[in-house]
Formats: sequence, structure tokens, C-alpha cells
Amino acid sequence: MSRTLVVDESPVILKVAARVLADAGIEVTGALTAAEAETSLRATPGFDLVILSGAMADAPADRVLREMRARPDYAKIPVFVSITETNLGLMTRCRRAGATGFIYRPFDRAALLGWLADHLPVKAAA
Repeated sequence: MSRTLVVDESPVILKVAARVLADAGIEVTGALTAAEAETSLRATPGFDLVILSGAMADAPADRVLREMRARPDYAKIPVFVSITETNLGLMTRCRRAGATGFIYRPFDRAALLGWLADHLPVKAAA
């Protein structure tokens, strides 16, 4: 089973993402802050993918990405930054820090799974 870390300051986004991914056969760990994400990354190594909010209050997404990419176990896994609108400055900083791509929110099941389809095996919808 694939494992994904979803980091978002919105409990609603975490709940929706967790439900969509769990229905697709993906184990999900959620974090509301960058600090919680760091704790999860240290306590539970081996995530297959990370979805990281571009608007966290406690740390800029590009800094979190650079710190994550500096760790050998997370140097190459897919990391998608979730954003609400196109922000070229943020997107450029995140790409340079190692973002795989971007997910626009709010999202629905089809959109979320579509963005991740090339990076995680998902089971067919029930």
C-alpha cells in the first residue's frame, strides 16, 4: 500500500484529501503545520508521496521542500505543492526547491487522482 503525507493548514482539505486517497487504496497521514509534518517525516519514514500546502503559516513551502530534499530518504519522492491560484513567484521558488508539480485546490476526486496518477498506484473507484 502506498503512503502519502498531506500537509495543509485547513482541516477540511486534509479530510477531503484523506478520504479521496484512502478510497483509492492509499494510506494517508495528515499534518496541519510544517512542524507536524517534520514530526511525521521523522517518526514514519517511507512516505511514497507528499502533498504540501503552499500557504502554511509556520513555514514557507520552499523552505520545507529544501529541508525535505536534503534528507536522503526524501530526496527523490514526488512532492506536490497545493495552491489556490497561480502565483509564479511561489511556483518558481518551489520548483527550484524540488517540487514535482502543483495541485490546485479546491479539488475533487477526479482532479486529485489525475494529478497523482503518474506517481502513485491507485485502485479503481468502488
